[in-house]
Amino acid sequence: MPCVAFLALCSVLRALAQTPAGPDLAFASDRTGDWELYVYSWESGEQRQVLAFDGSDFHPTWAPDGSQLAFFHNLGDSAHIYSVGVDGGGLRRLTEGDAVDKAPDWSTDGAWIAFSSDREGSFDLWRMRPDGSDVHRLTDHPGTEKLPAWSPDGRRIAFSGIRDGNTDVFLLDIETGAESRVTTQPFADCYATWSPDGRRLVYAAQNATDFDIVSWDVQLATGSTLVDTAVDEAFPAWSSDGTRLAYQYETSRGTWAIAVADGDGTNAAPLIESVGWDTKPAWRPSTVVSVAQEGRQRPALLGAIKRP
Repeated sequence: MPCVAFLALCSVLRALAQTPAGPDLAFASDRTGDWELYVYSWESGEQRQVLAFDGSDFHPTWAPDGSQLAFFHNLGDSAHIYSVGVDGGGLRRLTEGDAVDKAPDWSTDGAWIAFSSDREGSFDLWRMRPDGSDVHRLTDHPGTEKLPAWSPDGRRIAFSGIRDGNTDVFLLDIETGAESRVTTQPFADCYATWSPDGRRLVYAAQNATDFDIVSWDVQLATGSTLVDTAVDEAFPAWSSDGTRLAYQYETSRGTWAIAVADGDGTNAAPLIESVGWDTKPAWRPSTVVSVAQEGRQRPALLGAIKRP
């Protein structure tokens, strides 16, 4: 390859590998007395409210390009999924009717939003286009399916399912509709999300005293504890590069706050705590280049015990 062309290619790869807006965290908080969405800036430490919207807003998930958030808005007996620009503009309602539609998760290619809905009776998994069109049911079970999380390759969804009265982590194959069970312990396992390389799941695992954060190797079917303290931890999420793990934890006041640790669970430290409840951290996606993928651009998007 000519030297000029090689230098040009290197410049392109460096540009793709950069994180344009920094590894921001979206989260939900009721610090003002009303549940709203916020974005925490890793660089400045600023915590900015995304929008002022009457009612309760929960469960933010990022669009792959980091420009929008999807979330669900609680209306009392019903709930609907909305999207909004990260600057608070372009608020758009995506679901209609009297059902409870909640827990959206954006696919990494940006083509779909998965969510949980009781529009056909019990809670099942559904998916729709980001404009709210082309709605499809993904699961049909008398139990409960909730909290979907797309795999990085878009082929599977991890979710929390209730079977025989217990909550466990399951995987759904999108093409075949086949389900496989990940966890089987007698306590609850929930809030599963994927590692950036798709090889592991991280989730909250209950034991006799509290919830801890567990990492599960999908191929080997083995788990290891990443965060284990005397209080509850939940809603774990790896950053796009896998170097950081954010999660919510129970404070001494009995509320939720947000901590961050290294990707292996070490060096954990408090990050966000307010006078209220701070929940469900979600890392802003960054565009990374995988050498194993021959330099192709690969966007990665990262993944109620108590309130909300």
